[in-house]
Amino acid sequence: RVAIGVCVMEKKVFCSPMEQILERLRAFGEFEIIIFGDKVILEDPIEIWPKCDCLIAFCSSGFPLQKAQAYAALRRPFLVNELEPQYLLHDRRKVYEHLEKYGIPVPNYALVNREYPYQELDHFIEQEDFVEIHGKRFLKPFVEKPANGDDHRIMIYYPNSAGGGMKELFRKES
Repeated sequence: RVAIGVCVMEKKVFCSPMEQILERLRAFGEFEIIIFGDKVILEDPIEIWPKCDCLIAFCSSGFPLQKAQAYAALRRPFLVNELEPQYLLHDRRKVYEHLEKYGIPVPNYALVNREYPYQELDHFIEQEDFVEIHGKRFLKPFVEKPANGDDHRIMIYYPNSAGGGMKELFRKES
């Protein structure tokens, strides 16, 4: 049997899509699934992490990616997904840059670098039915996301026809 290590935060391991993937792997009969768990990932040294033939590891809030990379370098399991490129997922600007580099279509966007939330900027102009950034117009509704992919303070600007204003989306953390 092939031992598959699942080095993922528990809130992601026990979500429906991941449970379905793991159940299908178990049903195949050739795989032993080893879930590392939060305590192991966050507290234990990598030298005592479970040994596995294959490793599934991906970033989420609080996940120590460098520690997972050190484990992979130490034990040399087959990596189901690469670890190094996961750093780019932390920065939405880098994600768009990579998508464009490989010819993958992206939505119309502009970059606004704020030093703090709600910072007023000369090049960010909000009007009744559009937002203008560096002279480029975007019709409302308009979505503003932080550059940090782990930051879920997403703002939606509404046109006057929909009541106007801006609302920050609420995201429940589990």
